[in-house]
Order: sequence, then C-alpha cells, then structure tokens
Amino acid sequence: MSYMAKDERRAAIVDAAMRVALRDGLMNITTRKVSAEMNAATGIVHHHFSSTADLRREVFQYFVQEEHRRACERIQGMTPAAQLLSLLDYSGSTADDPDSRLWNDAWTEAVRNKTFGEVYAQSLLLLHGEAVRVIEEGCRSGAFHPDLSTEDVSARAWRLMSVGFGVIAIFDISADVLLPATATSLLKNGIINEFGADPASF
Repeated sequence: MSYMAKDERRAAIVDAAMRVALRDGLMNITTRKVSAEMNAATGIVHHHFSSTADLRREVFQYFVQEEHRRACERIQGMTPAAQLLSLLDYSGSTADDPDSRLWNDAWTEAVRNKTFGEVYAQSLLLLHGEAVRVIEEGCRSGAFHPDLSTEDVSARAWRLMSVGFGVIAIFDISADVLLPATATSLLKNGIINEFGADPASF
C-alpha cells in the first residue's frame, strides 16, 4: 500500500473490513481477509486494532452511522407519518440482502457478547432518537395528536420499533407467514392508532 496518515490508514482498514462483512458476514472479518482485501500485510491491521473483535465493533458502528445517514436523507420532505413508516418498515428487505445479513450477524453477536451488545444498544438508541424527533415534529405540526397524558412519546416510539423488529424477524424466517404488504399494513395501523395520523398521509 502507498503511504497514508494514521487516521487515513485506520479508515481504509475499516472500509476494507466493511466490504468483507457485507460479502462474507460480520463474524467472518479476520485479519487475513481484511489485509488481503487491502493488498497489505497483516501487521497493518494488528497495528491499528488490538483484536478482530475491536475491528468488528468499529465496522458495525460505521455501518450503523452510514445506514442512519441514508435513512435521514431518504425521509426528507416526507410527511411525519411517511417518515416513521420509512424508518421502521423493513418489509422491502430479505434475509439474503447483505445489509440484512450484517444486521442479523450483529444481533446474534450482541446476544452472545456483552461488549458488542453495548455497541448494538447504541444503534437502537440512535434509531429511537430519530423516531422521537419525527414524532415530536408531527405533534408540533398537527399531523399527530396523541394523548400524551397516558404515555409519553418515547414509550410510543419504542413500541413502534418493537413492531417493526418483530415483523422483520417473522418475515426473515418465512415470507409465507407474513407477506410484505401485511407487514407494512401492521406498521401503518400502529402509527394511526398511536398518533391519530391521517391514513391518507402515508
């Protein structure tokens, strides 16, 4: 490899590891595979990351930030109801999609490994924060009018996220059990019931 500054080389390692993760799976990130992806010596990876576990965590964090950035760009200009649906409806993906596989790998590792679980929890909080922002904006604009005397926006956002995650978990096991259109309908009804959204606003 040509000379790079320390930060540039670290970023290049993460980028190469991301390609490995999307192609082979998050847990298949190894020093050998990443260095081969970069056409570099394995020592370069060891110099910047104390372990492959450390590298996997950073790759997942980078993946989450990029996914979040794209999601925020995608929902710009939509109604609040459509924004929420776009953020939480995963029925357009399949278990074979590289991004979906990476999420599933990360979930499995988060359950198994407490340190990775803490990183995964941050991804949930990031999504929750964006959902809360959309809901609060919807309330201010009059698109949403929930009864907040019984339950706050944060709890309602968690419930909708749980619906979205539950639906994709079922869908990943068998699309015959839950059709994509049904999954989307469940989320739409959840948004309508939680916030009084106009069905035509999606």
